Amino acid sequence: MNYGYIRVSSEKQTVENQRYEITEYCKRKGLIIDKWIEESVSGARHPNVRKLGKILNTIDQGDTIYVTELSRLGRCAY
Repeated sequence: MNYGYIRVSSEKQTVENQRYEITEYCKRKGLIIDKWIEESVSGARHPNVRKLGKILNTIDQGDTIYVTELSRLGRCAY
């Protein structure tokens, strides 16, 4: 399964821009996003509290999460 993960943490970022970038990348690669995950959070929240944490606990080997940049996944390692 292919996931598109969108996280907006400031007023300067938009869901639409991130969705567009991921969609365009997938079009070029011949990929389809099966499920979109969107959230607006601070980078300080623990990943398990965010929707991302729930997805990470349920993905299977071979699943892929697409983001516009690595900082969308979080700022620190736990």
